[in-house]
Amino acid sequence: MVKFDIVSGFLGAGKTTFIKKVLKSLNHEKVVIIENEFGEVSVDREVLEIQGFDVYELSNGCVCCKLKGDFLLTLRDILSQDIDRIIFEPSGIFILDEIFDIFKDSQISAKCFINSVTTIVDAGSFSKHVQSYSYFFKSQISNATSIVLSKSQFLKPNEVSKVAEALRLLNKDAKILTKDWVELSPSDLLCLLNENPKYLPHDVTATHSKGHDFDSLGFRPTGIFARKQLESILEKCKNGVYGNILRGKGIIKSFDSFLEFQYTDGTYTISPSEDVTLGVVSFIGSNLQKEMLSTIFQ
Repeated sequence: MVKFDIVSGFLGAGKTTFIKKVLKSLNHEKVVIIENEFGEVSVDREVLEIQGFDVYELSNGCVCCKLKGDFLLTLRDILSQDIDRIIFEPSGIFILDEIFDIFKDSQISAKCFINSVTTIVDAGSFSKHVQSYSYFFKSQISNATSIVLSKSQFLKPNEVSKVAEALRLLNKDAKILTKDWVELSPSDLLCLLNENPKYLPHDVTATHSKGHDFDSLGFRPTGIFARKQLESILEKCKNGVYGNILRGKGIIKSFDSFLEFQYTDGTYTISPSEDVTLGVVSFIGSNLQKEMLSTIFQ
C-alpha cells in the first residue's frame, strides 16, 4: 500500500520548507509530491523541481472545492505507478475535512491509505490566525495527527508553551513538536510521519466547502530587479498599496542571479535562488490591485 502523507498549514507557515526536510529523510523511497496552489502558478513546484523531486501541480483553486475532481484523477494516475509514498501539500486555505471524501473511492483506498496528517503552525501568528481565519485554520489543526510549530525560535519559551497549550485544546491527541527546526533530526521527522494509528476515512465527517473569499494572482515576471527594488515593492505590500496581501512568494531575475522572496502577513524575507532559469510570482489576499502588481514586476 502506498503511504499518503498530508502536510497542511496556513499561508506562509513553512509547509514547503518542512517537506524539503522530510524528503532528505526519505532518500531510500520513491516519493511523489502533489502541490495544490490556490493561485494561477506554483512557486513551490518550481522550488522542489529545481532540487530534483517529482512534482504534480494542481493550481488556480483548492482541492477542497473546485479542484476535487482533478485531484481524484491525478491521484489515480499516480497510483498506477510504482511508488512508495505520496506527499500532498494543500493550499494554505485548504479545509482539511474535505480530503477524506477522496479516500471513500474504492480505486484509491485499495492502493493507498492516509499515513499521516501533519499541520505546520506559525507560532508567532497563531493567535491572529485562529481568530481571523478560524474555519479552515481550526480544521487543519483538529484533524492533524501531528502539529509542528514553525518559527518558535523567535518566541520566548513561555510564549511557545502557551501556543502549545492552546493547540492541545483544539486537538487532544496529536503529537505537538515545538523545537527549533534546526534541531529536527531524521528520526524526529520519520516519527511524525510513520508512528501514527492508521487514519481511517470514517474518522472525520466532512463539512463541504462552497469555496474561498480570496483573490489570487500569478504570473511570469519579465523585469530585472536589484534587491533594494524588491524590498521597496514588498514594503508597499506591507503598507497596503496593492491590497490586503496575506501571502506573496516568487522568484525574480536580478542582474547576475535570481532572488526568491517570501511574504506573509506583513513580514518578508529575500534570499538568493540557484539553478533557476525562469521567474514566477504569486499573491493571495483580498482586494488585490492586480494590474498594479502585474505592471510593477514587468
